[in-house]
Parts: sequence; C-alpha cells; structure tokens
Amino acid sequence: MRELVFEVLLRLVKPILAVIIGLAAWLLAIGPGGAAGSAELGLLCFVFGGMVVLLVGEGPI
Repeated sequence: MRELVFEVLLRLVKPILAVIIGLAAWLLAIGPGGAAGSAELGLLCFVFGGMVVLLVGEGPI
C-alpha cells in the first residue's frame, strides 16, 4: 500500500509543478504585463507551465 501512495505522489508532481509555473506566468502577464485576466490566458499559461516541465524533465539536448 505504501508503494501505491508513493507512486501516486510521484505522478502528481509534474501537474502540480505545471500549475505553479502557469500561475506564476499568469500573475506576471496580468501584473507587469498589463493583460486582462481571462480563462484563455489561464489555459495558455497552464500549457506553458506544462511545456516547461516537459522540457526540463526530458532535456531538449
């Protein structure tokens, strides 16, 4: 049972990191960037966070 919990936590790390990076990008976009906060901007920032996590984890080189 302990291994199952550990495996679930390992699989949740990447989406949680994508949300944190996306939230930071969204706050930068609506704060200093001056963009209007919208659902579309939020989704784009979440996708950006996911791409950053994948690039760092996989390594482009």
